[in-house]
Amino acid sequence: MRHRTLLAVVLALFSVNVIISPVQASTNIHSTSVVGNDQNDTYIGTGGLLLPNSFTGGATQKKNVAACMECTWKYTVYCAADSSSMCAHAVVTCPSGQIRYRVWFGQTPQTIAVVGSVCWGSGTPPTRRQTESRVNDLVIRGVPNLALSCNPDSDTFTVIPVICWVNQPTQFSPAPFTLSGRNIRINATAKWHWKWGDGQSEWRSLPGKPYPSTQIDHTYRQQGHYAISVDTTWTATYTVAGIGTFDVSGDLLHQHDQGSMLVHSARSVLTSWS
Repeated sequence: MRHRTLLAVVLALFSVNVIISPVQASTNIHSTSVVGNDQNDTYIGTGGLLLPNSFTGGATQKKNVAACMECTWKYTVYCAADSSSMCAHAVVTCPSGQIRYRVWFGQTPQTIAVVGSVCWGSGTPPTRRQTESRVNDLVIRGVPNLALSCNPDSDTFTVIPVICWVNQPTQFSPAPFTLSGRNIRINATAKWHWKWGDGQSEWRSLPGKPYPSTQIDHTYRQQGHYAISVDTTWTATYTVAGIGTFDVSGDLLHQHDQGSMLVHSARSVLTSWS
C-alpha cells in the first residue's frame, strides 16, 4: 500500500487545541488545528485552508474555504491504490509524489461535505492562520522604528503652533514570501494617535512633516510643561496568489514614543509708531 506508506509520517500540529475525530467531531473549534491521521488517511483542521492550484472545485469555492477561519475542513484519500476503473484513473492523474484527496468543508464538523478534490503530497496543508504567523513576523521585524520630532523641539509660546512628525511611512510592504508554492504579498498600513498632554488627542493617517508643513500641529492655550506622545498602530492585508486578499486578524504592532514641551505665556506688547 504505497499510498498508506506515503502518509505514515506523523505531522506536527500547529497550535492544536482541538483534534477532530472522523467518527465523533467537536463543534467547539476556535483556533487552527491540523493533524495527519494515518488510520483514515486524512488531514483535518481549521484556520482557513489554502487550497493548491490542483483544486477542482473552482475559484469561488477556493476563496470561500480560505475566508472562513473557524470552519472545518479535511482531506480524505480519493480511493485505494489498487482500485479499478474510474477511481483508479483518478489516482494516477496527480504528479509523481502526490495522490488525490477529496476536500471536505463546512461551517461545523457536522455539516462538512465534499467540495472538490486536490493532488497533494505528504506535507501538512497550509492555512491562513499559519500564513498570518509569518506575516506578523515579517512586519514586526521590518517596520521602521518610531521617532517623534517637533518644531520647536522643547520650548514654545502659547500663540505659536507646535509642528510634529514621525519618521515612518503610511504604508510598508516587506518582500513577498512563498508558502507551499504560493506567492504571498503583504501591505501594512499605519495610523498615529497623538496625545498633547493638555487633554487633547487625535488620530491621524499622515505621519506629518517638518516646518513649514502643518500636517500635524497643535497650539497650547496655557503655559505649562506638557508631555507629547504618539502611538503607531499597524494593520495589514495580505494577498495569496490565486486565492485572494485577506485582512490580518487584529492589530499587528503597536509602537510608542514621547517627548516634552515647555510652553511659556505670550505677552502682548504695545508699541508706538511715529
